[in-house]
Parts: sequence; structure tokens; C-alpha cells
Amino acid sequence: MRGIVLRWLTLVLLCTLLLLSACFSPQIVSRQQKTKASPGKDASRSYNIEPTPHKLEQGIYHTVGKGETLWRICKTYTVSMQEVAELNSITDAAQIKVGDKIFIPGVHQIRRVELPKEEWPKPAGEIQQPKGRFIWPVQGRIVGHYGIKTGMKYDGIDIQAPLGTAVKAADAGKVAFVNTIPGYGNIIIIKHSDKYSTVYAHNQLNLVKEGSWVSQGSTIARLGNSHNPASSPTLHFQIRRYNKARNPLFYLR
Repeated sequence: MRGIVLRWLTLVLLCTLLLLSACFSPQIVSRQQKTKASPGKDASRSYNIEPTPHKLEQGIYHTVGKGETLWRICKTYTVSMQEVAELNSITDAAQIKVGDKIFIPGVHQIRRVELPKEEWPKPAGEIQQPKGRFIWPVQGRIVGHYGIKTGMKYDGIDIQAPLGTAVKAADAGKVAFVNTIPGYGNIIIIKHSDKYSTVYAHNQLNLVKEGSWVSQGSTIARLGNSHNPASSPTLHFQIRRYNKARNPLFYLR
């Protein structure tokens, strides 16, 4: 009789545990589903910001041949002349010369450039340089340039200045992000008109809040040295359009 009672009590206890598990497990799953990624990861994904420098997926170096123009080279590879100019810091299409090596993004192999039978009166295509679209965020020495170096892509420029220097908004806009991102330290992202945005990284201190409006030239941060604590303080600065990094020197006043 005692054995029957013990078995009955054991069965009741198991049923009770199963019922409690069924009641509480949805809440546990709900909490897990509500767990969000860290702000830094969200920003990195939303703004397509990768630690810089980073490796390019593909691209080749084209050696300029006799009679080749930048426009015709870009036409041969079906790439944007503006993008190629900015990647290679070519401000004047006429400045390229025979033997120059020009990085062409997004292609796998070198192609032969077909030359026209007759020379055109002037080179086709123009390189856009909207100088003055943005002001300098800090005054200092450029120690890191935008573009390709030893197969690595740099998405912005590094400007060296004294620690704590006021970092200015390069243009008026809405503060879209204020936090930290791995590889960038304290960072601020501002959205501007015409689908532009600017990035200010390795700040000692961020002074603005997300959602606030800032005018051009207003102080938004203090320059820091998280980029490389062993060297002089630098600001990492990017200009982006349609969330794609552009060469700041083509747009700064």
C-alpha cells in the first residue's frame, strides 16, 4: 500500500513540474527574443561601417598605356570614373601618365583598352570636386589618407591635433548616432542633406545627443587618442553619401 502511495505522489509531482515548465518557458523565450545586439553592432550594420583599414573583396591595378585616358580606362572596365578618381586621389583626369598604376575596384582581371582612331577635342567625363561642401572638423596635419594602400581600403582620413581639441560639425544636420563602435572608439555620426553623412571617431568625449540638431561649425566632441594611444591624438573623419565612403579631400573646403 505504501509503495502505491509513493508512486502516486511521484506521478503528481512530475505532472506539477511539467505544468510549471509549460507556464514559464514562453516567458523565457520571450526575453531571449527581445534581447538586442549591442548599439555598436547595430550602428556598424546600419551605417555599413567596417573597421578601417579593411580588405577589398576584389580589384586590380591597371597600368596606364600610351594614349589611354582615365575616362576610356573606366569605360573599358565599366566602373565609375568618379569612384576611381577618389580611390586614387586623382583630382584632374589629365594628370595621369603612361606607367601610372590605377586601382580599379570590383573587377577580376586586366582588360585591354581600345583606343579611338581619332583623338577627341577634349577628354570625355569630368571629375566632380564639390569643394566647400563641408568644413574641416579640426585643423591639423593629415596622417592617414583615404584610398588603397597595400591592398587595404581606408574609408576616411586621420587628422592629427592636440588632445582635447574641439571637433566641429562639418555641416549642419541631425545627430544619428552617439556611442562606441569596436575599432572606432567614441564615435558620432551626423546625417546631412542630399543623402550625405559624416563620421567622427576616436573622440575623447562626445558632447552631443542622438536626435539633436547641430549647426555647421558647432563643437560636437573633444579629440581623443583611442586610435593609437602610443602615438599623437588623431580624429578619424569620414564623408559618406548613400552610406558609401567618399574621399573627404574632394569635398572639404
